[in-house]
Amino acid sequence: MSSTYHQPTRLEDALHLVAKGALPVAGATALFTGKGRPEGELVDLTRLGLDGLTVEKARIAMGATCTLSQISDASDLPGMEGALLRRAARAVGSRPLRNVITVGGNIAHVAFWADMPVALLALDAKVEVQREGQASRTVEFAECMKSKPWDGGIITRILVPVRQGTLGFGHERFARTANDYPFATVCATLKRDGGVAREARVVVGALQPRAFRVPEVEAMVEGKGFDLALLEKAGRLLGEKVAVAPNFRASADYRRELAGVLAKRALQAAFTWAMREA
Repeated sequence: MSSTYHQPTRLEDALHLVAKGALPVAGATALFTGKGRPEGELVDLTRLGLDGLTVEKARIAMGATCTLSQISDASDLPGMEGALLRRAARAVGSRPLRNVITVGGNIAHVAFWADMPVALLALDAKVEVQREGQASRTVEFAECMKSKPWDGGIITRILVPVRQGTLGFGHERFARTANDYPFATVCATLKRDGGVAREARVVVGALQPRAFRVPEVEAMVEGKGFDLALLEKAGRLLGEKVAVAPNFRASADYRRELAGVLAKRALQAAFTWAMREA
């Protein structure tokens, strides 16, 4: 059981507590849905002023304690990036849950079913991390899917670059109900270059412990124009290539085939949007 609950109002105090081994929390939904309960001290991050959501020069900056409701309601977030962030945030659970789930917590909890990491990886996001006595550092989101660079410190911001050009995305998620964890999630983004796709990203969630890109599928659509037969092949290829972690809720074969179908839909949506002015 947790012995002490801290509510610091200064980042320096929170960093000091975390450096000593206290566990940072914000929305704390994982404490109620998880099987176990954390031992030791807890540090509430919600009074540190890390809940900002701003549009800066060529990027969107989200404070770590910014809630998913804030993101889903932020109509001023620009471009394809803003639209995808809103779509991904709205896909998570119910409104009451989105009111407390934070973007930083959705990352740090490292749940296999987490929705925001799928979109953030497709958007080439970066995570700002700070530790006691050190300057903040920025880590590529792809690195965050391989390790936990925030261990011993605190995620302070998530930064999403806003690119120029005509871009498109597709975000597909399948669950039994709107509030259920997804069986599979696929996000695709791309940029139009004349009549073909560039900078393709295809990211899969809920099949493995962390979201991951599928470079073989990205390479298949890179430099290609919209073609339904191509998208069919891309979906089949994804289904063949991805490894699926065991899950009692559905078989590996079912979830693999499902991911392929979602990939086709996500790519079709991304192409349709990106080629809208062609």
